Amino acid sequence: MKKTALGGLALAGTLFFQLAGAGPSTAAERPVVTKTVTRGEGLTAEFDRTDGCIQTTVSVFGSVFTSRGSTARDKLGFVSVTQVDICTGTTLINGFGETTSTLNLAVPDELARGHLRMSMEFTNFADPDNPVVSPMTADVSFRATAKATTTFAMSRFPSEGIRLVSSQGTKSRPVSATGTVTLGAQKVVSRGMSSFSATIGSVVTKEKTTTFRAMK
Repeated sequence: MKKTALGGLALAGTLFFQLAGAGPSTAAERPVVTKTVTRGEGLTAEFDRTDGCIQTTVSVFGSVFTSRGSTARDKLGFVSVTQVDICTGTTLINGFGETTSTLNLAVPDELARGHLRMSMEFTNFADPDNPVVSPMTADVSFRATAKATTTFAMSRFPSEGIRLVSSQGTKSRPVSATGTVTLGAQKVVSRGMSSFSATIGSVVTKEKTTTFRAMK
């Protein structure tokens, strides 16, 4: 049930480039060209702590994507929590929550820092016959711990009558995350607790499609 992502989630390190080639246009064909550019930012963090017999693992993810020429912003926030009493082997929490609206994300271009704040409903499936829904909030700050890396790749895929040129470049940076994640009345992530893994990233996808149509 867990979602991952920087590119329509998933972030921070996954990219591709597709190049689909059709034969050159002729005098009997009229090309129709469409172009799209999408930009996105994303943050991920993993937390783990053990208090006595209680071990809690929390994953946090948030992303925002925008397309050129559109004012709409595609948002996705996700949190999963697993909590186990390791002395008895009893699962106390095993579930997730997500939101596509109540999310605020800030990621400067240099990826030196970031901030993710969101709220959602969390469903605990520890007892699969009686899942429990509780309110959840997350307020997490990110700070870079190493230099950013950029990646780019390309591949080819032929398609008759259509030429598709699609590129995707990403920039990602290791970070340290701190903050709070509150599930009901319980802080499953508290201030002063650092992530054991976290990433901040951005992605730019450009796509150009040329369709060849016979002229009448």
